[in-house]
Amino acid sequence: MKTPPAKKIPYKYNIHNYEIQDDYNWLRDKNWPNVTDNDVLEYLKAENKYTDSFFDNHANAKTKIFEELKSRIKLTDISVHTKKKNYFYYSRTEEDKDYSIYCRKIGSMDSEEEIILDINELAKDQKFTKLSAFSISPSQRFLAYSIDSIGDEQYTIYVKDLATNKLFPDIIKSTIGQVYWHEDESGFFYTPTNENWRHDKVKFHKFGDSSENDLLIMYEKDILNQLTIHKSSSKKFFIIESSGHDSTEVYYFRMDDKSFTPIKLICRKEKIFYNTDHSGSYFYVHTNDKGSNFRVIKIDDTNPNENEYEEYIAHEVGAYLCGIDVTTNYLIANYKKNALPEIKVYSLNNSKVKTISFPDAVYTARGFSTNFEEDDIRISYSSLKRPDTIFTYNFDLEKLDILKQLEIPCGFNPDEYEVKRIYSINDGVKIPVSVFYKKSLFKQDGANPCYLYGYGSYGYAVSPSFRNTALTLVDRGFIFAIAHIRGGDDFGYEWYESAKFLNKKRTFEDFIKSSEFLIDEKYTSKGNIVICGGSAGGLLVGYAINNSPSLYKAAIAHVPYVDVINTMLDETLPLTPGEFKEWGNPKEKEYFDYMFSYSPYDNIQEQEYPHLYVTAGLSDPRVTYWEAAKWVAKLRDRKTDDNLLLLKTNMSAGHGGASGRFDYLKEVAEDYVFIFSVFATEI
Repeated sequence: MKTPPAKKIPYKYNIHNYEIQDDYNWLRDKNWPNVTDNDVLEYLKAENKYTDSFFDNHANAKTKIFEELKSRIKLTDISVHTKKKNYFYYSRTEEDKDYSIYCRKIGSMDSEEEIILDINELAKDQKFTKLSAFSISPSQRFLAYSIDSIGDEQYTIYVKDLATNKLFPDIIKSTIGQVYWHEDESGFFYTPTNENWRHDKVKFHKFGDSSENDLLIMYEKDILNQLTIHKSSSKKFFIIESSGHDSTEVYYFRMDDKSFTPIKLICRKEKIFYNTDHSGSYFYVHTNDKGSNFRVIKIDDTNPNENEYEEYIAHEVGAYLCGIDVTTNYLIANYKKNALPEIKVYSLNNSKVKTISFPDAVYTARGFSTNFEEDDIRISYSSLKRPDTIFTYNFDLEKLDILKQLEIPCGFNPDEYEVKRIYSINDGVKIPVSVFYKKSLFKQDGANPCYLYGYGSYGYAVSPSFRNTALTLVDRGFIFAIAHIRGGDDFGYEWYESAKFLNKKRTFEDFIKSSEFLIDEKYTSKGNIVICGGSAGGLLVGYAINNSPSLYKAAIAHVPYVDVINTMLDETLPLTPGEFKEWGNPKEKEYFDYMFSYSPYDNIQEQEYPHLYVTAGLSDPRVTYWEAAKWVAKLRDRKTDDNLLLLKTNMSAGHGGASGRFDYLKEVAEDYVFIFSVFATEI
């Protein structure tokens, strides 16, 4: 097929005495999120038809890869259980079904099963179905759950009577999906979304009443901040956090306070964050008020005062305290040291502290609890060559017992594979790169193709955890690599802070240096790399192929954030105002100049580009579909090569792609068909 034509309609505007010309501005439907413009829809459909024709020509390869990916999944499986009062809750999957089935048993796991929510039933006749909240009432009789049916992250809350298996008329639309029952079961708390998808309110819904009568508990006027809610682990307090990208303010009220009047626990301070929970007689607060590696303070709940506290865990240089969890008798602290996890468990009754670590060179691990009253401490562990494992931890015996390990039905021998952590250098800073490959297919002579993944924004670290999909690559001789670049928090909060605002290019240059290092060390060779990133990782991909295209043979960008200037100038978009604290505000010239210098859409060159596969979601509220569409249209016009350029817009999904597990595997299979076609890899 011929490549789809993208018409140009002149559109210009001026900012900071600079004229911006955007000939593809028409691709933004003015009625979004309802896309009704026929020209826009026809263009997206034409691009989809063009992309489908490519995959249709590789239908047998796609089927083979899909079946291979599916063979590594235990299709009929059961999760580990969690206990609430006398019930054991778990989910399971069935061989031919896309979604999970949520169940429980009373008394023990040997009792008769009760199915309480089958997502497969909810997904009938739906192209997209995603569950968010799954909240059991204190008596264990009622279930409140929330569902997104189109991928726009606008969740509808439903309430089910588990005794009769019937739904109540209590239906609440347009929420972020959180639901927390009041302990007296009179109703539940939730957070609605406004017309711009921002969650600036907290409400209480009285069970059995109309949602029009729901009580407004709190309203956040500042558009830079949004409200999130949770019930303390002790279930004694309800906690509201007003958060932005650079600060947090904390409110609370006691569960027995029928007025639901929020009381300020901790005031907002610039660049200071707080995460709050409760156990015994204290609020435990995780904060960076005394250092970027965070500490924990505790505040007496009898008369809480943020200025009267005890330090429970001190700030420690070289030990990044990522987060905490509490039970009746313990506090679980998750650390990162040298970009690797370490878990400490503190007894709240005495000074005893136990440390849990693992011997592998590269891994991910996290401590958490599923039952506050019974001190159920669990550890999740994984590495690139060790399937996900859930342990239960006995504090007194310092013993880990396996509750469940991910099974690979088709077989998997970790001894056939190697995992390493190597370091590239940018500006004198060591950048970790996790490397995974099959020993028998690797010779370190530059011949191996490489799949390199990166993200590097918002302080999100990419975990070097097990990915059974990666085996499809490494079993064909690819090096699978993750660049742990600045902008994530792999080496602590400063690792994130050092690559934002007017230092954002460090993220991109770290990634390019990591690419060059893999070439220099002969893990791969120039032009023998495929790079991949999604969302802000798509920005990373866009910058890399604009500035160092010859390093890469191919690139994949999922829901890419590439139209930086236009998006950040548009405050009607859901996320834009809050993002000023992440990227800067281009209405200020200094930030405009810097952002314009790296925005992928604005820096497309007349040059050769790698083969490129781009995806988007029509209902995506985070990175709108037109960013990818405009980027691809402009690339088609400017690039000087004949390499593949494919755009696929999922017309029934949002930011996360397909919701069903088999549809997800088909999307992965398409990624790999694209890669193997470009690299002429035998399938």
